[in-house]
Amino acid sequence: MFAQNIPRKISLSLTTGYAQQNLKWSIAGNLAGESPNVYSELQWKKVAGKTFTAALQWNYWGKLLLDARYSHVFVHSGTVTDNDYNGENRTDVVYNERFNADKGYSRDWSAAAGYQLINKSRFNLNAYAGYGISTQSFYILDRTGNFPDLNSTYKANWKGPFGRAESAFGITNKLKVSLAATYNQVSYNAAADWNLIQTFQHPVSYRHTAKGFGIDGELFLAYRLFKNITIQAGGNYYTWQTGKGIDELFFNSGESNKTQLNKVERNGYQISMGITLTL
Repeated sequence: MFAQNIPRKISLSLTTGYAQQNLKWSIAGNLAGESPNVYSELQWKKVAGKTFTAALQWNYWGKLLLDARYSHVFVHSGTVTDNDYNGENRTDVVYNERFNADKGYSRDWSAAAGYQLINKSRFNLNAYAGYGISTQSFYILDRTGNFPDLNSTYKANWKGPFGRAESAFGITNKLKVSLAATYNQVSYNAAADWNLIQTFQHPVSYRHTAKGFGIDGELFLAYRLFKNITIQAGGNYYTWQTGKGIDELFFNSGESNKTQLNKVERNGYQISMGITLTL
C-alpha cells in the first residue's frame, strides 16, 4: 500500500493484479530425521492467479495509526511434484510423479497498530506491530485422465505477530515512491487429505506443525490524480520457511505415526495496480 504522510484520517486502497508462489516440504523416515533423511517431498511450483487486495489505514489520534489488510489469490495455474526416496540425500527414487495444481486459493489478512516516526512533506517513516494469518489451499489433480479421481488437498496456515516499517519519498508534489519491509514470526500448521489412499483417514490424512519466520518486501509508485484520489502500481516479494517440525500420519485403523518434518519453504511475488481514496 502507498505509505503516505497521512494528511487525512482514513485511507482505503484497492488493488488487483497477478501473483505467483512456490511451496515445498519434505519429511524424514522417522522422528530422528533418519532412515532416510528425506523420505518424501512435495513441491508446488508456479502456483499463480489473479489477486485482489484491500487495505484500510486510520490515523485515529495524533501520530497513532491502525492498519487492516486482506488479500485473496484465485489460483488458475500451477504444477506439483511428488517424490519418494529409499536412500539418503534423495537417492534411490521409488516414486516420481508430476500433477496439476491449477485449483485453490491463497489469502492473507492482518491487523496492526502503528506510529508515525517521521512525518515531513517529502519523507515519512511509520512503524507497525501486528498479527497476521496467511493461508494456502492447494490441490493435487490430474488433467491427463490417468488418475481421474485424484483430488488431494493440502491446506497450510502461517499465524503470528509481525513488525513492519513503511517509508515514502516524494519525487514531485504528486509522485511518490513507497517502500515497506515486514518480519513475521509464525506458527505453522497444515492438514492434508490424500483422497486415493484408502488406508489413510479422511478428510485429514496427516498434519504438519512447526515454527518459522517470513520476510516480505514491497515497492510502489503512487501518483495523486486529485485531492482525495491516488493511483498506484508496484509489487512485492516474500520468502518464508520453518525449522524442523512434526509430520503426523493418521491411519483408518485408528493408529498414527510421527516422523520429522524437515522444513517447509514458501516464496513468491505479486504485481498489482489500484487506487487509494483518502478522507
